[in-house]
Amino acid sequence: MALFTTQFTHKLYVAFATMLSITLALAWYFNDSVKWYQHDVERIALANSVLQGYQEVSNQTYQELNALGESVSRGDTSGLPDWQSRATILREAISTIRQGIAAEVAFEQNAGEGEELETLVEIERVVEEIIRSSAQIDQALVEGRVSDASDELNRLRSSGVTGYFSSLVFAAIEEKKRESQSADREAISLAHYITNLLPVLMTILLVIVLGIIILFSRSLTRSLSALHDGAKAFTSGNLAHQIPKLREKEFSRLGEAFNTMAHELSDHRSQLRDTNITLEATVEERTRALQDSNKKLAEVDVNRRKLMADISHEFRTPLTVIRGEAEIALRGTNKTKAEYRDSFQRIVDQADHTTRMVDDMLFIARADAGEPRLKLRSVAIASTVDSVCKDFEAKAAQRSISVEQFREGQKAVVLGDAGRLRQVFSILMDNALRYSNPGGRVEVLVSQEESNVQISFRDHGIGLSEEESELAFERFYRGHKAEEHAPGTGLGLPVAKAIVQAHKGSISLRGKLGDGATATVTLPSESKLRIVA
Repeated sequence: MALFTTQFTHKLYVAFATMLSITLALAWYFNDSVKWYQHDVERIALANSVLQGYQEVSNQTYQELNALGESVSRGDTSGLPDWQSRATILREAISTIRQGIAAEVAFEQNAGEGEELETLVEIERVVEEIIRSSAQIDQALVEGRVSDASDELNRLRSSGVTGYFSSLVFAAIEEKKRESQSADREAISLAHYITNLLPVLMTILLVIVLGIIILFSRSLTRSLSALHDGAKAFTSGNLAHQIPKLREKEFSRLGEAFNTMAHELSDHRSQLRDTNITLEATVEERTRALQDSNKKLAEVDVNRRKLMADISHEFRTPLTVIRGEAEIALRGTNKTKAEYRDSFQRIVDQADHTTRMVDDMLFIARADAGEPRLKLRSVAIASTVDSVCKDFEAKAAQRSISVEQFREGQKAVVLGDAGRLRQVFSILMDNALRYSNPGGRVEVLVSQEESNVQISFRDHGIGLSEEESELAFERFYRGHKAEEHAPGTGLGLPVAKAIVQAHKGSISLRGKLGDGATATVTLPSESKLRIVA
């Protein structure tokens, strides 16, 4: 279910709009209530003003009538107030009542006030009649006509004017009292309503405000807590942490920005880690290469020292022989040509032997330095081995040793130096014959397995131990049995190994004391034929 998201600012606007609407509604309500209360107060004031007017008219009229009665009884005007002044007061009171009723009509806009005006007109008529009677009585008393004054007073009383006035005024006063009391009740009821409703409305407003505060507090707390947890996780190095999608769009965008930042930092860290790994691998590789180079240089230096030592050791014998033969030839005075020829022939043989030994040692040195100087071309192994076997037929015949060839890989071809490979096979064949017992047998096998060619020379001679087989390829090393059985320099197998390794092949020597030995050469076969040697 998708998370419903809103903008936090929209929530603020909605909250503020809600609170403003409620506040305005309350303000309008209280303003309207105050207006109604003010309306009732003004109604009461107007009703009381009219009521006071009626009461003033009633009091003044009754006082006028009482004063007239007393003056008529005395028969003079000594205690009678100025009727004109009292008339003025009555007319002003009636005018006040009329203005009050007019104000009520304008205020209430109520047709019922028209009836009150009619009553007022009737009261005013009665009051005017009383004022005329008062004037006549006053005039009669002034002129001494007491009987006429008494007759006019009796007529005024007997005509029912006073009773009618009393009823009109009493009815008007009672009506105004009822209006005033009604207005008072409405004002009191409105005041009670406002005072009773105000706590309810304030409670509702407080609940709404608290609800909005709680809603915003929870929203802010939830969003800020998620952002805080994310920032804390990123600070601690947990860049895989994901800030969840938040409800508020502003905070959600901020969380997405944090997630994007963390993702980019993670990618940058990964790139930096990969770069460091690559750099470490490069440094390690360069270090290994430098170590290998140093090792090779050390080995070259060791080989150089050993070569110099070997040369100084091995060349001592042939040089000694050459020097000795030369001295004998120079000292001799009665030697025949045949004797001189024998001496010079031994010198030549030693020089040839020395030359071959120097050539072999130089090849080994170049092979150790990685510069064997081979003339590579396709070489037919079977024919090369067959040619070598033929070269050694005479030597094998001298010792009554038979040579048997097994050609399983008749068409085997390798890429190599024909002369050097021939030298390898000659060394192995010579060793096989050299360390075989007279009348023995040498077996030569050429085979091809997958991408390799194997050439094996097996004799049934003196054999060698396992330790001797491991040391046999060291320069100038010769086993104890080998020294006793046949002469040699100990350079044959090292030269053969150097040649084979220069051809990316391998050579091994395995045997058992008294049961012969087997020398095996393994070379990579050549699939593309070149000039075949």
